[in-house]
Amino acid sequence: MVRVYLIRHGETEWNLRGIHQGHMDSNLTPKGKEQANGLGNRFLESEISFDAIYSSDLGRALKTAEQICTPTGQEKLIQKDPSLRERSLGHIEGLTYQELADQMPEDYRRHVSGDPDYRPEGGESWRDFLNRSESSLKEIALRHNDEKILCVTHGGFVSMALRFCLNINLQDKRRFSIPNTAVNVFEFHAEGGWKLL
Repeated sequence: MVRVYLIRHGETEWNLRGIHQGHMDSNLTPKGKEQANGLGNRFLESEISFDAIYSSDLGRALKTAEQICTPTGQEKLIQKDPSLRERSLGHIEGLTYQELADQMPEDYRRHVSGDPDYRPEGGESWRDFLNRSESSLKEIALRHNDEKILCVTHGGFVSMALRFCLNINLQDKRRFSIPNTAVNVFEFHAEGGWKLL
């Protein structure tokens, strides 16, 4: 059994402005830094430490991981893992919903439709992303037997983990929020798969 703490990065400037980030990056806001520091202190006060720490290699996740691990003194354990990245949104990255609607109305229509097979030019479909997320998390879990792992990633990645763990169909609209730096705890059993704690 492996216990995985899956964390979304702290609030970013582009989160506040409603800009699609994908594989592009945006700095943490002061609140985002405070969220990460607060979580690190919570782990310290709860005496929660990790046997391994993975982070998406995108700056907003990596900075969050570093700030979470500073209070516990575990920053040297952080390993960058590109497979933990957010969904690649290709040519719609860097645009707000309004800009996308104005500049690429057909892409906008397909993007907001929830079509799991819509793939923005140069990006991933939701189905591609689900497969990558599930494969990535399983691969990480299989490296660690009877250990506690921290993975700092992105809202879309956390959403995919909840979907494959709870068997939520990709076509179903999400009925749960994924706040910045929220703690999502999963267990992985080699025989039985994933369980949300």
